[in-house]
Amino acid sequence: MSLGPNNHKPSTVSVFKITQNQLNTLKAKSSEHGNKTNYSTYTILAAYIWRCATKARGLSYDQPTKLYMPTNGRPRLHPPLPSRYVGNAMFTASLIALSENLQSEPFVNTLERVHGTLRRMDNEYLRSALDYLETLPDITAARRAPDTFQCPNLNIINWIRLSIHDADFGWGRPIYMGPANIVHEGKIYLLPSPTDDGSLSLIRGLGLCWGSDVPQAHVYECSPHSSYPMENSSVFSLVGKKAV
Repeated sequence: MSLGPNNHKPSTVSVFKITQNQLNTLKAKSSEHGNKTNYSTYTILAAYIWRCATKARGLSYDQPTKLYMPTNGRPRLHPPLPSRYVGNAMFTASLIALSENLQSEPFVNTLERVHGTLRRMDNEYLRSALDYLETLPDITAARRAPDTFQCPNLNIINWIRLSIHDADFGWGRPIYMGPANIVHEGKIYLLPSPTDDGSLSLIRGLGLCWGSDVPQAHVYECSPHSSYPMENSSVFSLVGKKAV
């Protein structure tokens, strides 16, 4: 999905904390109306962030937006990869929705979109992707361009389960670990807490869509009187704010 040529609009990189209470409240929203599906933390946050970013960017209702989700192929491939294999084996799940649907449908509907897409990333699907790559005379043709994840699209990277704070180089436990820089607009990283307090960190690089003038009121998922957990926190308050 694209809005046109890459005009190199500015973006900002910020780090936000998502508390355990906020996570628990958001998880409770996923089980409303008798829904029994057990969604992962990543699925819940990806769905929520996608909705928030769509509103914050001020996308028109007829604008398609594409969500990219890098997925670990190691536990999904059969037979499993040998223990000596040191590659990432990453595959990217993706789905498209209209801005209108993301802004108007119940939260659980967006959850099901994300959940269903991730469930399809099974051995058969991944093997099919590998077969396709083998047919390409030049594999670089499948390489993503720098503007792939830019507005109106989004790439949410899951580092929640990485043991990134267990490294000790002689100075004790790290107090921070994250990407050195987010060069391309539209990338969001989810990281575990360095203190094991149940919270998560959100690192995002987002700017405004071309021609958008997004008021601050539109960065939140719901109205000020709703019960969504992060509507009045700073976690998503800059998700679409213009770089200064």
